This record gives sequence, C-alpha cells and structure tokens, in this order.
Amino acid sequence: MTSRFVKPIQEFIKSQKDFNIIYNTSHEFLTPTTQRVCVLDSSFNPPHLGHYALVEESLKKSIDHKSKVVLLLLSIKNADKVAPDPISLSNRLEMMYIMANDISNRYTVNVSIGLTKHAKFVDKSISILNYIDNRKDVKLTFLIGFDTLIRILNPKYYLPDKLSTSLEQFMKSTDLFCLTRTNKEITNDQQSRYLEEIKKGRHEDIPSHWTDNIYMVENFGDDVANYSSSDIRLKIASNDENWKPKVVSEIRDFIINQKLYKKD
Repeated sequence: MTSRFVKPIQEFIKSQKDFNIIYNTSHEFLTPTTQRVCVLDSSFNPPHLGHYALVEESLKKSIDHKSKVVLLLLSIKNADKVAPDPISLSNRLEMMYIMANDISNRYTVNVSIGLTKHAKFVDKSISILNYIDNRKDVKLTFLIGFDTLIRILNPKYYLPDKLSTSLEQFMKSTDLFCLTRTNKEITNDQQSRYLEEIKKGRHEDIPSHWTDNIYMVENFGDDVANYSSSDIRLKIASNDENWKPKVVSEIRDFIINQKLYKKD
C-alpha cells in the first residue's frame, strides 16, 4: 500500500520548517472561534485506547468553556526511540489518520495531524505558537500522563539552567492536562497530592503558581490509562492476541493487514 503521507513526510524533512500541519478532518486547523488546542504528543506506535482516553477526557472536562480543537503531534526527531524494529512514519500516520477521523466523528471536533522536528515540550510549544502567531487568543494544552508530568518538571533535564527559568514562558502560554496512572510505586492519591505539594512550596525548584496551569484528572477505574504502545508491539511479536482489545477496530485491522510488528 502506498501511503498518502509519504510525500508530506519527505517534504517536511527537507524543509526548514520545524512544525507543520499535514491533515485536518475539517477544512482548516483553526477557526475564528478556536481558543484552545488540545495537543496529544506521542509516538503513536501504535495509537491505543489510552491515547483515546486522554483526548476524550480533555474534550469532556470543562477546564473552561473555550472552543477546542485537537492536534495529534508526531515528532520525527524521536519517533523511533522506543521501537526496536519500528514501522515507518507513514504507517504511524495512517493509524493517526484513522484515529483523527474517529474522534472527529464522535465528538464533532476538528482533529489535525502535525509533524515536528523537536523533542522537548518547550520547543514543540514554541513552534506551534509560532505557526499560529496571529492568534494570540489561542492557548495550547498538552495532554499527558502523570509519568510525563514528572519528567517535564524534573530539574535535571534543564541543567545547568534553573527549571523555573527554563519553563516560565512555557507555563505562561501552555496548560498541562494530566491523567493519573495506576502505579505500584505511587498511588492515585499520591499523584493527586503532588499538585498540592507544589502549591504549598514543598518542591522548591517548581514555582507554586504553575499549578494554575496544571489540571489533574484521575483515571477511570480501569487499566486503560496504563496501556502502552511498546507492550502492544511485544504482544503482537509474540503472537499474544490480548493486544486487540486495546486498540479501536480499524487500527486493529490495519495492523493485521499490514502485518505490522510481526517478527520476520
């Protein structure tokens, strides 16, 4: 199968652009009434129901009453970092295309697919904001799991600079919508208390006012928040069919038809 995304990928890699939209479920990325872009940044290798859950919760929960669109974001810089035998970017984008149209049909919302050349959230945010620089009323919201929140707020990734300096502008222009994850090492209650600890100044490297831009949502009482693309790939490679309920049916069929993640 020749992917519709091979040419856009090649053009983006060769270009000087650091971010570009390559697909919209409607006619344009933003409308005049759009005020919030919900950004799901992932390897989508493959997209699974955990990804869906983050998007669905962000659309259902009222951070505010701003008009929202969804952006599925794939970095070509770090897209292959976790895959021992990764599929092509075009196959990932085909699955993102299925996901985008599915979400758009369910929630009557525009869903876009974007490519970036950045690996860090700060740089991704800047590149998207530059792309929409004539829309100062639009705010970005990154949809993340608790493990990613901890990583974003870990001072070691910004040395020798201070975390508060490195992320201050990012936290002014960007919200973080965080879903707790069932974890043996840290409970849901402990995850929820993390924000309270920051607000009370118990994490001295993290400014307390940043909690105004972080929204914590507890997971839904099942295991969907812990679904993992790497686990799905391993299950497929070992002929364990328990991966199938973890993706939507069209993505399941695409994986099977294209023989993705199978060992040679």
